[in-house]
Amino acid sequence: MDWLTFTAEIFKAAAWPLAAVAIALMFRAQLRALLTRMNKGRFGPAEFEFEQTLQTLVAQSAAAGTLHSPATAASAMRTSVPPREAIAVAWHALEHAAQVRAQTVPRLPPLQAQDMALYQQLEALHEQAIGQSQFHPSAQAVNNYARLARGLQARMKGVPPG
Repeated sequence: MDWLTFTAEIFKAAAWPLAAVAIALMFRAQLRALLTRMNKGRFGPAEFEFEQTLQTLVAQSAAAGTLHSPATAASAMRTSVPPREAIAVAWHALEHAAQVRAQTVPRLPPLQAQDMALYQQLEALHEQAIGQSQFHPSAQAVNNYARLARGLQARMKGVPPG
């Protein structure tokens, strides 16, 4: 193989990757906007679906005035508990509160439909966190999960939000 053939083969092999890089550079602003709207996927330690769902739930709870104060939930994050275990602990405390509430339901007002939906969503997120061995959410996502779980737990016990 002579040097001209070698050079031509190099250019043929590099043409598509270089074109893809050029297109990505030309449309980087649009690609960045598209990536912020992604709701499912994995990039390094980020869990898009889990974290975006939690952000939506936090926003809904804040709008409804039912979001638990960050100070109590942040105390769970001060320890060196792995994220999956912190989510499991928060879920099990919430599950226990649901069981206690079921036993004392005649004395407490019924839960709101939004609280029942939140319980189901937190259960699904817990199952997602426990079911995936490569699950590594951010500390903020774990904190948000704990805040939502503690707020719902307090409402199940009949304690006003705060």
